[in-house]
Amino acid sequence: MKLHAHIHTHSMPASGFTPDLSGLTFNDSESRLKALFKVLVRSNHSDERTSGVMHYLNLGCAMFGMDYGLLLRPLSGQVAEVMAVGDNADSFYVGQHLTIENTFAAEIFEDEEPKVSARVIPTPSSVPVCTYNGHIVNSYVGAPLYTAKGETYAVVFFASSYLTKELQSSDIESLELLAEGVACMNDLHKSQSQRKMTDQAMFALGSVKTLDEYLEQSRLPEVYGIPSRVVEVLRKRIAQAPLGIGDVAEELNLSKRTLQRRLQQQDISFADLRDQVRFHYAVDYLVKQHMSIDGISVALDFSDRTSFTNAFKRWTGLSPSTFRKLFRDYV
Repeated sequence: MKLHAHIHTHSMPASGFTPDLSGLTFNDSESRLKALFKVLVRSNHSDERTSGVMHYLNLGCAMFGMDYGLLLRPLSGQVAEVMAVGDNADSFYVGQHLTIENTFAAEIFEDEEPKVSARVIPTPSSVPVCTYNGHIVNSYVGAPLYTAKGETYAVVFFASSYLTKELQSSDIESLELLAEGVACMNDLHKSQSQRKMTDQAMFALGSVKTLDEYLEQSRLPEVYGIPSRVVEVLRKRIAQAPLGIGDVAEELNLSKRTLQRRLQQQDISFADLRDQVRFHYAVDYLVKQHMSIDGISVALDFSDRTSFTNAFKRWTGLSPSTFRKLFRDYV
């Protein structure tokens, strides 16, 4: 039986994130569980959740001695769409439509249970299980997985070589755990994509600015003379010392009243300068440094978290936590 493919899009771009799975042999349940855990945890630090799915597919190939790994979504009883591919599946593409009628992939969707090819001792008359997009398939493993929305997908692995041993119940358990990991990564990626689309709609409506606009808005003041010296002292004292006008004046060897007068001569207030410096660092701490809101409040010398939150709302119209949620994936 042959599976025909219709290419709709180009292959998924490679991710720069690769979990270190060296030293794992996959000979027992413990080593497989370690590998599954590493992919799950380390994929959380990747910029692209799709890379987590790809690394699970690569891991499955290594675990079961297979050449190719695919994530499939059924479109009908005869056709499935390729949702993700492992690194070695260079002749398969995200968006491909595969005809799966009368194949092991169709059986996975129909029975909603794992499927494994029988061990075969090859002979001159041995007949391949099928050909997958031009690749002869002599062994395979696969399992269904379920998304948060209740959709059924399948993760499948296959090779032109034959199984060298019968798979045990522990192997099937590892396969099912891997399928759950793929489902988790897939759901996270979808959630992230949907949130970005919502954010973009909000930007288009003008209710929220883009990150670039906020970065421009929070630039350090371009001032000269005494105001410039005040900004430099404030920057030096961020997260190190109090930011009160008396503290800054003392470091400048001026009295508080003299500093206020010198700033007023340039129609600049100390409070405005301090606000702009605080705003600049608040944005950096929220979306780049990932500091806690309590930690930022302390670093920017606010009396408490509420005072910082109120100031940030005044600057942006958003709470610090909302701002971080909106922009943490854009940096």
